[in-house]
Amino acid sequence: MIRNNERSEVIAAILIGCAGVYMIFGMPFFVGGMLSELNFSQSNANLISSAEISGMSLSSLLGIIWVGKYNWRKVAALALSAIIIGNIISCYVSDFNSLLAIRFLTGLLGHGTAFALGVAAIGATSEPDKNFGYSVASQVIMGSLTALFVPQAIAIFGIAGMCAPAIVLGIIALFFTSKLAVSAADKNSKKSTHNKFLILPVMALIIMVIWQMGVGPFFNNLVPYGISMNIEAEDVGTALFLSTALSIIGPLSASALASKINRSVAICFALAIQVIIILSFQGEITWLGFALRVILFQTAWNFVGPFLMGLIASVDESGNYSVLIPASQLGGIAIGHGVIASLIQGNNMGLINYYCAAVIFLSVFLYTLVMGKFKPAKV
Repeated sequence: MIRNNERSEVIAAILIGCAGVYMIFGMPFFVGGMLSELNFSQSNANLISSAEISGMSLSSLLGIIWVGKYNWRKVAALALSAIIIGNIISCYVSDFNSLLAIRFLTGLLGHGTAFALGVAAIGATSEPDKNFGYSVASQVIMGSLTALFVPQAIAIFGIAGMCAPAIVLGIIALFFTSKLAVSAADKNSKKSTHNKFLILPVMALIIMVIWQMGVGPFFNNLVPYGISMNIEAEDVGTALFLSTALSIIGPLSASALASKINRSVAICFALAIQVIIILSFQGEITWLGFALRVILFQTAWNFVGPFLMGLIASVDESGNYSVLIPASQLGGIAIGHGVIASLIQGNNMGLINYYCAAVIFLSVFLYTLVMGKFKPAKV
């Protein structure tokens, strides 16, 4: 059970974390909104997406510096203020270069910092595993509501329909910053002095980066995918809503099977499924076919995640590398968007398919090369 004096801290951390990751869940609609409302090219829309996620990834890295030095409540107030101000400005900007800069700074100072702080605050609680479960469940619910309502809001209000929920989340979370823990309790961390352990978490993080280079950009381009298949934008949003809601099956299955299935089998099987799903986006696809593919893709995504994060934790004896998991996830997505933006000419959706499938296959290949070096451990 959560201690009574800790319950409010957990709620505050969950709200701040949700305010931070909102743009990750909403990025497919943001990319689609930039195409339809601002008339940006596919390349420019992906560049802005890459810039924001790059800023979030960088802020996760910088979190190592401030997490043990500064008052978390003050950091939260600054991050949430940046979210509110950045998204208010974004409602009124239609110039590519200006929006690029604003979204990078909003990701760096706002969303990314709030995301990192939410993770740190949950990790410092007395029952982090259980509280992370509450946090993930809250984010899935938020992501489902985002997929259900934001496409319609963008159609009515333009880009403001995307930014307004971020502003509201930031304001709500701001009222709970006083309930957040001031900092983590001092703990003696075990430092590994054996160099042989260094390469293993680094390799695992590299695999995480490469995998995210494929899955993140593919997910974030699902709105233009659906539209290119002559599926109405609202129907695409409904499919993404269903896939986000049902994808909770992924982490629940991973938790249930963690001690019953070989981690390598689980990872390779689920990644192979993702490659097959991506390559199946060919020709004319009905709404039902689109929805089923998206549901399977997101479920596999959320199934693999816990196993890969558990892999990193199991080979990280010092604990210094596990904190880089958020940065590796966001950094991989940002790099993937950057590659897509430089490769595609016009709206070449097929090329995005092949790129994402190839990158995920590369992550499987690299994993099979080094999986024998990883020590088996429970996730």
